[in-house]
Amino acid sequence: MRSRLICALAAVGVTLSAALVVGGPAPALAAGQAPVIVHVVAHQDDDILFMNPDLQNSIRTGRPVKTIFVTAGENDNNPDAWGPQPQRAECKGTRQARERYAYCRQRGAMAAYALMAGRADQWDHGSLSIPTGAGPVVVDQYTLRGKSDMTLVFLNLPEEADAHSDVAPNGGGSLERLWARTGTANTLLTWGTVAGRYTYDHDRLVDVLRGLFDYFRPTVIRTQDPEPFRGADHPDHVRTARFAAVAARAHTDATGRRAVNLVAYHDYNIETRAENLTGLPDRLDGGRDQKAATYLAYDAWDDRTSATDGRYLGWTRRMYNRYPTGTTWVGANNDGRLEAFAVLSGRLVTWYQRSDGEFGRGEVLSTPWPLLPGVSVGRNADRRLQVFARRADTFEIVTTWQVAVDGVFSTQWASLGNPNAGMDSEAQVGIPVTVLGPDGLQRVAVRNGGGGVSLISQQVPNGGWNTGWADLGGAGVQDPVALAVDRDNGINLFAYSIDSSRGVNLRWRAAPGQGFAAQPNLAGDEPGGPPTVAHNEDGRLDVFYRLATNSGADYAGLVGHTWQWPDGSFSSTGERIGGHAGVGAVAASDAPGPWSGSAPIADARILLFAQNAGTGQSTTRQNNPNMGYLNSWTDVGSVHVDNPAAAVDRDGCVFSFELTDSGSLVVRNQTQCDGGAPLGRYRDIEGP
Repeated sequence: MRSRLICALAAVGVTLSAALVVGGPAPALAAGQAPVIVHVVAHQDDDILFMNPDLQNSIRTGRPVKTIFVTAGENDNNPDAWGPQPQRAECKGTRQARERYAYCRQRGAMAAYALMAGRADQWDHGSLSIPTGAGPVVVDQYTLRGKSDMTLVFLNLPEEADAHSDVAPNGGGSLERLWARTGTANTLLTWGTVAGRYTYDHDRLVDVLRGLFDYFRPTVIRTQDPEPFRGADHPDHVRTARFAAVAARAHTDATGRRAVNLVAYHDYNIETRAENLTGLPDRLDGGRDQKAATYLAYDAWDDRTSATDGRYLGWTRRMYNRYPTGTTWVGANNDGRLEAFAVLSGRLVTWYQRSDGEFGRGEVLSTPWPLLPGVSVGRNADRRLQVFARRADTFEIVTTWQVAVDGVFSTQWASLGNPNAGMDSEAQVGIPVTVLGPDGLQRVAVRNGGGGVSLISQQVPNGGWNTGWADLGGAGVQDPVALAVDRDNGINLFAYSIDSSRGVNLRWRAAPGQGFAAQPNLAGDEPGGPPTVAHNEDGRLDVFYRLATNSGADYAGLVGHTWQWPDGSFSSTGERIGGHAGVGAVAASDAPGPWSGSAPIADARILLFAQNAGTGQSTTRQNNPNMGYLNSWTDVGSVHVDNPAAAVDRDGCVFSFELTDSGSLVVRNQTQCDGGAPLGRYRDIEGP
């Protein structure tokens, strides 16, 4: 059998190599070591449909890429041992037996990855032996020939629809049963497998994923959506994401690695959201055209997909993170020193600026529970910083604070609860975003589980919080919201909502001493992402957001702008201020001066920062103080993940911040505090 297998695989560009044995936990990642990107998905097209163009860009920038496919993706096809080896033409248009259909899907994944890498579709086939508590498990792996840092691993657990007793002795829905610990599952012997058959339970799957993480040593782990809204997703997607998160925690806890970034993506439900991927020809690598081409390379091998299926092609026009980080994760201490925060390896990490202006290496703060990505930094009336986050296990909004002005953070945390506590929607609560009101009370707002907005407030300045959340209404709100105080001391709340399949920017305002009241929606082209708000030099508010593509316009990835007039109203039109495409929120610095908490400067302009289609960062700025914006952007390069942040230091110089895919922090800043000055200094600050 082995000799026949070698000949057959060679005929389709695959050769067999020796097995590798994965040993004990790998040591912690050395400082400065190159990043490694690992994807964990349920099916052989999930990564290219829901994690692209991030996946494509990781390959394009030369990152080592490893993808783990948990199920064989065999659907409900009938078993037929191996049968003859299927060629590509036989895979498409012919209903395959189970073992051959699973193999066809593997070959489709290989074809897609070869296209993304710009190499011939030729792979070396081997195996990895992973230690588990129930004995070692051997898994199949394929390595792209001539590119040893690209590996595909197939665990071959049964897909949700397969209820055949040889692989699903408890019936279908194997991953659901493994997660619930109500059954076991046997691996499928797909055509060409060398791994053999294994029986999995909950712990064994965690052990195998954790062992692969120990072996690959990822700096970024990309997963699917572990908590889709009202379960609107494939059960395999959900359980795969949950198993990956548990295994990631086991990996980081056992190895002591503190800088692993867990990034999750929305799946099926992106089809109801705005088309946010660019079609600009000069941004092909990060756009929908490249994503569609990658999908079509896969589709040529899969009998159950179709290049004319509008649903599949719709997914190629969108990509959305499940837990975006937002842009409010940098704060300014009372003495003007800047401090950035992020969630890495499930823990809160900080980088703070020392008195000499330099940033120290990232430090892990006391974190009693695992956290989700996305934090917000606020400041109390007495100028102590306070950080707000979400627990990954209970979805409560939690907070920690400085014990003294400009001092260290407390080892204590407090819970603000969850506006949907005890309901099946509590996992849908979004990033907590905070603002200090003119009355000295902090407010925290979130997208709630019902799709509206909820808000909670301190009871007294610098003190405790109310026990209940106020529901401000709204529907279809996306994550995150934005808060700002206007120059008339009103508190403004902005939110991006999808209303009847169209994006709109909602606004609420609380006048001094009054509650929040809904205001007219902001004008402008259809938004395709959450709003960001910044203060002009004169205190007026400017709001920024990504634009969408729809039947009337193709603006996906560009940046839109709506502004406040001197009388407090907002413009009746918006404007497009360009951009280098990309997805996610736009970061904006307040114009230096009183509204930013810095010293005033003569040329005080708002500066904008956005992740572009090539994973770098692009920037533009106002033409002059309190005026419009340059329609040209500068790509400052580097490779980033998540959303950027911006802040102003004590002297009025603008800084931008973004995390890299190795867990470090990139800081760029002006060396001359002038609105027209470039961000001429670049620093890559090590992670924890």
